[in-house]
Amino acid sequence: MSHRNSGFCVGVDFGTTFTSVAFAHSSSAGEVKLVQTWPHSSTGSSSADQVPSVVYYTNPATRAKCWGYETLPRHIRPAPKPMQWFKLLLQMNNSASRRAGAPGLETTFHQLQLANPGPAGNCSPSSVGSHSFTALTITPAQETADFLQAVRELAVASIKQSYEFGWVESSKITYILTVPAIWSDSARNLMIQAAERAGYGSHRVNFNFVSEPEAAAAYTLKVVQPNNLKLGDTFIICDAGGGTVDVISYKITELNPLRTDESVCGTGDLCGSVFLDERFEQYMLRLLGDQVIDKMKPRSKAEMMRTWEEKVKLKFGNDVNEDMLEVTVPGVADNPALSVEDGFHFMTTAAVQQIFNPIIDRIVKLVEQQVNGVQDQGEHVAAILLVGGSGCSQYLLEKLKQGRFGGRGKIPVLQPVNAQSAIARGALQRGLEGSMVHKRLSRRSYGYLSHKQYAGTMAADVKARKEWDPGHSFWKVGGNLTWYIRRNEVVAQTALVTQLYTRKVPVPSNGFSPRLVFEDFLVSCDLDTPPDYNFQDPSAITTVCYMYSDLSSVPCSSFDVRMGSDGKQYYIIDYDVTMKIVDEVIKFEMLHEGISYGVVTAKFDEQ
Repeated sequence: MSHRNSGFCVGVDFGTTFTSVAFAHSSSAGEVKLVQTWPHSSTGSSSADQVPSVVYYTNPATRAKCWGYETLPRHIRPAPKPMQWFKLLLQMNNSASRRAGAPGLETTFHQLQLANPGPAGNCSPSSVGSHSFTALTITPAQETADFLQAVRELAVASIKQSYEFGWVESSKITYILTVPAIWSDSARNLMIQAAERAGYGSHRVNFNFVSEPEAAAAYTLKVVQPNNLKLGDTFIICDAGGGTVDVISYKITELNPLRTDESVCGTGDLCGSVFLDERFEQYMLRLLGDQVIDKMKPRSKAEMMRTWEEKVKLKFGNDVNEDMLEVTVPGVADNPALSVEDGFHFMTTAAVQQIFNPIIDRIVKLVEQQVNGVQDQGEHVAAILLVGGSGCSQYLLEKLKQGRFGGRGKIPVLQPVNAQSAIARGALQRGLEGSMVHKRLSRRSYGYLSHKQYAGTMAADVKARKEWDPGHSFWKVGGNLTWYIRRNEVVAQTALVTQLYTRKVPVPSNGFSPRLVFEDFLVSCDLDTPPDYNFQDPSAITTVCYMYSDLSSVPCSSFDVRMGSDGKQYYIIDYDVTMKIVDEVIKFEMLHEGISYGVVTAKFDEQ
């Protein structure tokens, strides 16, 4: 929704661990409100601005559920094992992401020195995640829809409580949902399906997407003091969330209104705060042993994790006394050798550092890569802005402040106010004011596979794959990659490119109409220089989706007819496919002789 349309806008930051919601009316865009009336939340607590992204199905058959704070052990008997991390599973539980080389749980856990998240592993959120879906016959997309529906219903209730009833009833509500910038196109498609199932309406009509780092930039650059913004300065946004970390840089091109260009292609990784939780759980498992951990009741384990979260994870690095690094271990017998006494375990600074460092080091590396990319272009990095759940970490802040980034000197690192709700606020701002980003850089190359006429000057590896085409009467080579958009290519707010497709179809001898539904593959590549043929680097090429172009309504008389070298007649069919990337999502349209024949059906591989 732009500022020209009257109505309510709701920014939804659906996070791996917590979710935040901000809303406002377009006529009073400066009066931003946050949803804070989460069921069973503690009034006035520091977490009032967000709700845990957790669901517990009390009756899986009917999908009856508790969600958010309702799933805490003190509210349910017996204590539940709620399903968490389902947002991460949208990205990792589809074969398109696996082929793309997107890090799955197993890969990520190995890189972060974590145990494999299988059924025989510990009782971590990951093991309660993907394996629980199979037992309940509920997919991650379905659980995401159930959770987002509960969030939407509460957001609407909050709006009705905050504004006059008649005004609310007569106003349209538009939603802006955030998605990680590192997500695959298949994961984004699953998110569209989940939002539509959750009652958000139709994509691009009632709701839109914005990448999490762009939402963060929209808010943080607004709250930076105006005299700190200068034309030509570049700011690096580090959105360190619960599951993913996105790092992106924006160059100031206008001050009033504020406009930016993406400076360096953004990067990201799976190294959010949930992986700190996993490392802590494994630390406790090694410390106390399987038998002690297994005997702990769910409520005791939840209390242990709560004190880790509030007393250690959020405060570490903030000059806290080492004696304050304690977690509760209810029911565990005293053991001075293990620093366990009176139901508490006292952690040393060195132990906490061992938990933090593998995760924090990956985040720092992402920021260093972005800084180096900006500086290599001769641009000035004015500051690094740190947002998100992990972005509130004092330890991460200090680590970034210590960095010299290629020896070029220190760069100011800032944690804007309201860092935890910055993404939701930025999504709301994007919905009310439109995008402040004018030029973007494509994160990957997009293209399609085709045959190419063989030429004698082609390389040996290409020559070896030539084959005769009787319809066109020439030698051809398969596996040719034609790229719509290349990685790092500058694209406008809406990327729009068109490619010509040519098909040859045998003319039926029995007078029947030929089949005029054509299947193509949209592929992608994350390399800076994508290959010309798929056989040159097969592992670098990912099938994004299958595209079905239906020309059945086009009369065959409009097609050229050509005699092939095999003596058979062929229809030669030319048509254009236009690809649009709008609000983080790909759409296609088909044209024949300049006439649109509708949207090309895209089927994403989601198994």
